[in-house]
Amino acid sequence: MKVPASIRRLHEDQAEVNRRLKLEVDHLLLGLKHLRWHYESRIKELDSFALKVESGRVPDPGQLEDFFACTLVVPTALDVAAAESLITDTFALAERRPAQPARTHKRPEAFPFDDLRLYVSIRHDPAFPPDRPPNDLCGIRFEVQVKTFLQHAWAIATHALVYKTDEVSWSKERIAFQIKAMLEHAELSIQEAERLAESNALAKEDGVSSDLRESISLVKAEWNADELPTDVRRLAENVTALRRALRVEIPDLEALLTTGKATRGNTHPANLSPYGVIVQYLAEAARDKLEEALTSTRSRFKVLIPAEIDLPPDLDRTTCCNAIFLA
Repeated sequence: MKVPASIRRLHEDQAEVNRRLKLEVDHLLLGLKHLRWHYESRIKELDSFALKVESGRVPDPGQLEDFFACTLVVPTALDVAAAESLITDTFALAERRPAQPARTHKRPEAFPFDDLRLYVSIRHDPAFPPDRPPNDLCGIRFEVQVKTFLQHAWAIATHALVYKTDEVSWSKERIAFQIKAMLEHAELSIQEAERLAESNALAKEDGVSSDLRESISLVKAEWNADELPTDVRRLAENVTALRRALRVEIPDLEALLTTGKATRGNTHPANLSPYGVIVQYLAEAARDKLEEALTSTRSRFKVLIPAEIDLPPDLDRTTCCNAIFLA
């Protein structure tokens, strides 16, 4: 695209300082953001700059507020407030759009772009002279967008349909915004999952859920939080599969754990995981059931037997086709 020299000069005048600003902000936010958050940034290209200036919507083309812009992407809408606090604690806030979290320009029947945008600048650092980095960047305003992963995915997937395209298609734009409406509904469902789960339509439970809930309650009652994995559900799935394979009910497993713990000074073996402890106690107090599960040719369930587990010395390991022995 042909860009007039005057507009090109405006872009060049802002490009270098904004590149330095980008390096500074990238360094700050990449170091401060949560590990599971996504961050990306960009400098406005000449063509995009020229088109925005020509729109007449830029009061001062020599100080474009989003010449440098970045995006912070968080898992769900519940994390947006934390991301906003991180930005406003790190930078000086000039403007928030929308101005208030509870206000919107959107009509109920419309789904236009309305993601959170914060217009900020680098805070003055008294440890450095006013004309030295990073203080020489303090007066430059830039944009930080805060999005959820669903919002970010929609923007990426539909960008060519809605914005940068060489054709106008009502039907394509309609599809893009229908998708946005569906994603907004999905976002709402995720945010309000706790309350929705209590509704009459959803307050139900199947056998698998019931078994898992019982196994979770069991392991949480027997071990302290620091003795359990962060993924307690996965542990519960392993325990549930084990007790189903051995046909051991929860009350029997509770009794097994109580007895095994009592014989060891009221503490479980410290060299075994909760799963390993259960296998150890089964080997001691329910040998017949364990041996049947390990040797059954009809079962496809495999039992991990770490070297730390003491098996009965007369157990014939060669017949244990369903055991995975670790040396």
